[in-house]
Amino acid sequence: MEQTKLDDYLRVIELCRDVETSSANPFDVDIREKILLLKQRLPELKFLDELLVDSEAMLELAQIVKLQDQWLKQRASALYIDPLLIQLKLKLLPKETLSEAFVKSWHPIAQVDQLSSRGLERAFVYWRELTPMSERFKNQFGTYGIVPGVVDYSDLVSLGVFTAEEFELGLTRLYDELLQKSNGEWLDYRQFIEGESYGTKVRRAYLLAFLISEGRALLKTEPLIGKIWTKALAERVKGTPKSVAISITGDS
Repeated sequence: MEQTKLDDYLRVIELCRDVETSSANPFDVDIREKILLLKQRLPELKFLDELLVDSEAMLELAQIVKLQDQWLKQRASALYIDPLLIQLKLKLLPKETLSEAFVKSWHPIAQVDQLSSRGLERAFVYWRELTPMSERFKNQFGTYGIVPGVVDYSDLVSLGVFTAEEFELGLTRLYDELLQKSNGEWLDYRQFIEGESYGTKVRRAYLLAFLISEGRALLKTEPLIGKIWTKALAERVKGTPKSVAISITGDS
């Protein structure tokens, strides 16, 4: 079979593998459409290597069907409800029904009959005399009001956390380690960044974030099972990086 005739098979295989190695919805693959396409091409197959390509395509489609089954079971076990469906139902409910649902689900920490006039007075005095947030810890930390922000490489160097040489050396060592351990395969992200101490773990996660942003490593997430994988790339790839927030705790 000519290469152009094999393109349909190769596209099916590539599509299935992309879905298998990402968190994409497996139902994005139209199984019926792909099977009909392969059935249409089947009479054109004459050689063994062509039949092997056809078998590989069917195997990949079977894997997608398996993923679809797992996807449905996970959604069913989690009692998943489409947020858009909930939003639509809420818009259609009358105000009286919404108010009734709110009252039934409302569990206040304190009720009016648990408070006394004396307790309310003490609460009022407490809040009235409470030191404003702008004045708290002023002597220890200076003027309050510093907001969260982004700390980049230059900030860390200026703060003395890294020197330029240490940063580049650490980045190179971590890349070499990831390249050797992954060897083209996906590694568990949290296991890879694990270190002797919490500080080491944070440092490895920070350096790995730079490798991913530079296109020297990849990150794959599976929200349904809470898993994260990473692997090094032999050649740097270009593209727009996607921001992914990952919490780093002191636990393993």
